[in-house]
Amino acid sequence: MPVLNPTVSNQITGTVQPTFAGARDATSGTIATVSSRYTQAIRYSKVAGLRADTFSINRYFIEFDTSGISVTPADATLSIYGFTNSSADFFPVKATFSDGTIANGDFDAIDGWSAGADNSSNVTKYSSEVTSWSTSGYNDITLTSDALSDMVSEDNFKICLIQADNDLSNVDAVAVVNTGLWRTFNVIHLDYTAGSAGYSHKVLGVAAGSIGKVNGVATANIGKVNSVD
Repeated sequence: MPVLNPTVSNQITGTVQPTFAGARDATSGTIATVSSRYTQAIRYSKVAGLRADTFSINRYFIEFDTSGISVTPADATLSIYGFTNSSADFFPVKATFSDGTIANGDFDAIDGWSAGADNSSNVTKYSSEVTSWSTSGYNDITLTSDALSDMVSEDNFKICLIQADNDLSNVDAVAVVNTGLWRTFNVIHLDYTAGSAGYSHKVLGVAAGSIGKVNGVATANIGKVNSVD
């Protein structure tokens, strides 16, 4: 089974704000100081104060180089080694930051994101909601067909891990939840089962083995070309 390690991954820490909207709908945060592990990689916090409430949100971003994948994988698993905290349920969703780099301004670099909205149905979810988390071992997250499609269609497969119940869903509630993870090499990885090529004939004289896509469609998903199977 092929295994990919991230090209980049890091936490973006949102600024502490006096309002939920200010924290959630911010367009930038601060890249975390590079560390081997993060206790609050995925975070939602609302703390009630005597004078004012305070809000803070963290999101975690990951990129894998999938340029070598030319056939839609049969399946894929995102494996992450957990650390310390496990209270923030989350989704891995499609991210849109620039290739090969994660910057302060990527806090809202999430495909389909709309400020002020419940984005549960707007984003592309790459798995079901992650509701259990080991803090002393690998957490294996089975990816969806949308993820498999993007792994073959995108040279750089990008993910944001976002807290589900408040951050993604736009729900202002008193809570402090965090999920931690290890960041060091090999403790985040993407495992997949290579798919089998679909169309096996030449197209315009080019051997099937040298063709990844026809008119933008992966050959694994093609049964016939011009009625020839």
